[in-house]
Parts: sequence; structure tokens; C-alpha cells
Amino acid sequence: MGTLPIMKDMRRLRPTDLASLLFWLACSVVTLLSIFSGTISGVRAYAWTAGFAMFGAALIAEMVTPVGEERSRAVGARFCVLVLSAFVMVIFAIGPAKYPTAALLIFAGFRLPMITSERRARMAVGAIALLLVIVLLLQDSVVAALCSGSAIAAGLVFAISFSEQALRERATRTALAIANAELRASRELLAENSRAAERLRISRDLHDALGHHLVALSIQLDVASRRAPELARQDIHEAHSITRLLLGDVRDMVGTLRREAHTDAAALIRPLCRDIGDLSIHLEAPEGVLLVDVAQAEALVRCVQEVITNTLKHATASNLWIELSPVPGGITVRARDDGRGAPLLQPGTGLTGMRERFAQLGGELAVTTKAGAGFAVHAFMPTTQTPA
Repeated sequence: MGTLPIMKDMRRLRPTDLASLLFWLACSVVTLLSIFSGTISGVRAYAWTAGFAMFGAALIAEMVTPVGEERSRAVGARFCVLVLSAFVMVIFAIGPAKYPTAALLIFAGFRLPMITSERRARMAVGAIALLLVIVLLLQDSVVAALCSGSAIAAGLVFAISFSEQALRERATRTALAIANAELRASRELLAENSRAAERLRISRDLHDALGHHLVALSIQLDVASRRAPELARQDIHEAHSITRLLLGDVRDMVGTLRREAHTDAAALIRPLCRDIGDLSIHLEAPEGVLLVDVAQAEALVRCVQEVITNTLKHATASNLWIELSPVPGGITVRARDDGRGAPLLQPGTGLTGMRERFAQLGGELAVTTKAGAGFAVHAFMPTTQTPA
């Protein structure tokens, strides 16, 4: 799709990634030391090490997963791997070492709200806690098993509650970012409409009032030059020449004001393309050559606004690339994100409205997507500029 990047960016490492690795190691250090010292050996050591490695591999896979896939089925798969490997580590640990290892289940439970509903997440917590109690009952006393199981269950409830709150806050920030983008678009369009209307009003006033009077004055001076005595005729000719020059200046000014009614689309769109939360927006647009009228400017601004809104709402992307470029007969808009995409495109009200807006102005707009490949928009807007 033109020059837009097609490679997905790896998710930027966050402080929580390092904290996850430290938590994993801290919960495992006692058993690791036991294995190194020979206290745990044989099949038990191999099985525990396999669980330990599986847990770490799932953590590392999560760190390098692009943002656009954070809510895909891969999250569910990683959750299952984390829970399974944590249980393996608990089963094959010896003595008190199994209790910090069991805390890894709390770490895994943090992902539950990302893959299922709140109700199902709480049911899953109950199932995990019950299974943990059964495993501990086979190894410890009833009191120890119940105490440890209830503590892990409480930790799981806290983890999913915290995760649900974080997801709600993220959704709120996204909604606020969308509202701000829409407000900026409306503000830019309103300001440009006001400027264009004022320029058009001034040009009309100059043409209809001052221009009319200058034409009338020129005619009167021409008549006076034919009727005036010879001595005054030269002065009248000079006044007539000055009047024609002034009339030409007025016409040039009116033409300039009308030409300036054509807006630089990039200047209107640039304020919209600011980074929003985790989404980095990259705009490529030439300066001062994308001249359009007010209706075309509004269509282009609304198109970019809708692309940004849809990316924030649906794409779960970390990057959005937007390119505006002049082509013979018009302007093209290309946009692409590195989000999760969708196996099937289901046009909503916003996308349908964009297509209708472009079609009314003689343009066209197409959207393509597939699972794991993000969304891509390609639009064309025909332009006709007022001659100078």
C-alpha cells in the first residue's frame, strides 16, 4: 500500500515486564537452589524444571508480542500455559517451596479479564483455587491446604479485580482520546469555515461595492474627458488611468481572496495526528500543496478522524501511518495500522458515512483487513482549484 510500512513493531518493553520476570524468579529461587544442591533430583527435578521453563517462555512471549495482539487468542493460550506450568511446579516442589510457587497462579490470574467476562473470570478463579486445595491436600495437612488455598484464592480475586479496573480505565482513556480527536477535528473545521466565509464576504464586498463604484467612476471620467475643455482634459485622463489601475488592484485582491478560500488540507489534519496513549500516529503530508475547498477539506478531515477513532476503538494497535499525497486530478489518503485486524470487514456507521461523503464529492474509499494484518484505508478525492 504505497510507501506505508507493513511490518509490525514489537511492543515496547515496560517496567511491568521486568517486574514479571523478577516475580517469576523470586517465587522459584528456593526450588532452583534445591535442584542445584541435589535436594531435588530425578524425575521430580526434570518435571519442575520443565514447568519453570514453560512459565518463563510464556512470559517472554508476552513481552515480544505486538500490542495489536494483546487481546487475541494468544492471550488465552498463554494463560493456559501459565496456569498449567504453575501447577506442575507446585506438584513437584518439596516442602515450603510450593507456597511461593503457588503464588504464580495469582500472576496468571491477572490475565483472566482480558480473555473472558467478569462472571466467567470469577468462576475460573474458584476452579483454580479448588484445584489448588486438592493438590495441596495430597501433599500437606488439611489446615495448611485450606489456609494456602484461601490465601491464593483471595490473591486471585484481587488480581482479577485490579485487572478489570485497569481495563475499564483504559477504555475510559480511549473514549476520552476519541472525544478529544473529534473535538480537535470540529474545532479546526469550524475555524477554517469561519476564515473561508470571512474571506469570501470581504471579496464579495470589494467586488460588489468598491468595484462597482470604481467602474462607475471610470465611466464618468471617460465621459468627462470628452466634454471637458482642452486644458482640463489631460488631468482627467490621468485620473482615469489611476482609476483603472485601482480597479485592477481591487480585482487582483478579490481574486487572491477567492484563491485563499482553498485550504491546505494538511494544515487542518496535522493537529489531529498527535500520539494518543499507546498509539503513535505518523503523518506524511507535503506542506502547502494539498489545496481543497471547504467541503473537500471537511471530507478529508473527517476521513482521518474516523481512521484514528476506529484504530483506537477496534485495532488495538501501537502505530498508525497516514499518508496524504497529491496525484493528477486529486488527493489520495492512505492509512494503515499494525493492529490485530479482522477476518471479515463489517462496515459500521462511520465507515459507511466516509464512503458516502467521498462519493458525493466524486471520490472513492476502500478498506481492507485480515486477521493479524491490521486495517488499511485507501481513498481518493478529486480536486479542482480556482484559477488565479
